[in-house]
Amino acid sequence: MTEYLSAYHRSLADPETFSVSWELVPGRGSVESAQQAVIRSAEEAAAGGRVHALTLTDNPGGNPAISAEMLGAEISSLGVEPLVHFTCKDKNRNQLEALLYGLERATVRNFLVMSGDYTYTGYQGRSKPVFDLDPTQLFGLISALNEGLEVPILGRSTTLSQMHLYAGAVVSPFKALESEVMGQYFKLRQKLEAGAQFIVTQLGYDARKFH
Repeated sequence: MTEYLSAYHRSLADPETFSVSWELVPGRGSVESAQQAVIRSAEEAAAGGRVHALTLTDNPGGNPAISAEMLGAEISSLGVEPLVHFTCKDKNRNQLEALLYGLERATVRNFLVMSGDYTYTGYQGRSKPVFDLDPTQLFGLISALNEGLEVPILGRSTTLSQMHLYAGAVVSPFKALESEVMGQYFKLRQKLEAGAQFIVTQLGYDARKFH
C-alpha cells in the first residue's frame, strides 16, 4: 500500500504526541440545532489546533440520526479530521464496501469499527438490524481494500487500486468478571489479526485493568 498517514494516524504513531479526540453526537435531523452545534464544534476544533480528530457516532442507542459518513465529509472540509464510527448493524456487506469507496474519494479515512447499538426506534416502528458482517469480518474487508481488492469480472479477476483506510477497534477491559474480560480480549485478538490498526477503550476508572 502506498504510504499515507492521516493527521490522526500520525498523532497515534508519535510517542511524543498526546493524541486528543473529541466525541460528538450529531442527532436526528439535517439542519437542526444538534447538527449546527457539531459544525460549530468542528470549527472551534480546527481553529484551536489541539484536537486531532472529531469522532462522530453512528445512530447511538439504536436511534436514527444523521449519517456520520456524510457529516464526516463536511467536517473534513473545515480543516479537522473526522473519526467516523463505522457500525455493522444497519448495513449489509455491499453497502459497507460502497460507503468505503465513497469515503476514500472524500478523503475520510479514519474509522472506529464496531457492531453498533441494537436498533431501538425508527420511522413508524422498530428498524430491523442487519449484522451481515461482524467487526472482525469488516476489518478483513478493510484490509483487503487497503491491499487492493481482487474481484472477479466476466470470468477474470482484476485488482482494484489500493486504498488508505485507517480503522480501529473498541474494547472494554473494565468488566467486573474475569470471564467477561477474557471474552473482550479474545475478540480483540481476532480484530487485531484481521487488521485493526489502533484500539479505543471504553471509559473506565480501574487503571489496574489496563495491565
